[in-house]
Amino acid sequence: MVLDTAVNGRAEALVTFNQRDYSGVVGRFAVELLSPREALRRIRS
Repeated sequence: MVLDTAVNGRAEALVTFNQRDYSGVVGRFAVELLSPREALRRIRS
């Protein structure tokens, strides 16, 4: 449901600690997979 919402909502990225469950996201959908740490770094810069 989370991935479906991100794709249908045209999100640029999916931020999660659980990257293992979303490992196929990058190749199949136009959603980038980020850790919370990486997302915060991008927001701050």
